[in-house]
Amino acid sequence: MYLYIYDSFLNDKKYSDLLISIEKRLTDLGIKGKIARLSILKNMKEMIMDGVKEGVQTVVAIGNAQTFAKVINVVADLDVALGLIPVDNNNPIAKVLGIPPRVMACDVLASRIIKKIDLGKINNYYFVNTAQIENGDVTIEYKDFKISPITEKSKITLYNFSNKFSKSSPVDGILEAVITPIKSGLFGKKMVEQTILPFTKIKIGSRAEEQVAILTDEQIIMKTPAEIVVVPQKLKVIVGSERHFD
Repeated sequence: MYLYIYDSFLNDKKYSDLLISIEKRLTDLGIKGKIARLSILKNMKEMIMDGVKEGVQTVVAIGNAQTFAKVINVVADLDVALGLIPVDNNNPIAKVLGIPPRVMACDVLASRIIKKIDLGKINNYYFVNTAQIENGDVTIEYKDFKISPITEKSKITLYNFSNKFSKSSPVDGILEAVITPIKSGLFGKKMVEQTILPFTKIKIGSRAEEQVAILTDEQIIMKTPAEIVVVPQKLKVIVGSERHFD
């Protein structure tokens, strides 16, 4: 049984035709299910938990990367598979998972290729793709070492998925911390050579009294101090044949 979670921004009329097309394709493929539309008055966790009690085995997030990230923190500890139907082309999570946008994603759902992927965890909050700190006066406890950025302004990004900055894979049981110092010069900001730290567990604290913000998956802000760990094979996710990992 499928439960389709529609993000609240899809209530805009401009998405009406797209949602009709998606629903028609799901019906044609025989995987139509219950629809839950998010709003200010509706709690996502309650909707998903109610669905699981009724026999839901697959939860599908319809929306963008932030939709998927929000759903993860409900389903990661449940015995269900998670699918994604992205409504636009600008979805880095969908690209890594090999899921095409819009109606074409329905065929990936129907093929039902399921992989168990790693998640990052900051304190008690999961993230699937990245977590980022910018210009924070921080220290990183890494194995037996304490590390601080060498410049006053810097960017620290924790990666679970690979991209041009990181070779991390969501199935290798390892996250990567990429520390990018930034120097200001006559011609603006200049990035210095990066430091890459593969890890399974690190701690990030602030060297000043003020807490430092950590932005997870571009949508949830956490605060230092924070313990970050990788949780191997935590999430069952439906992927496409064009995914960026084995």
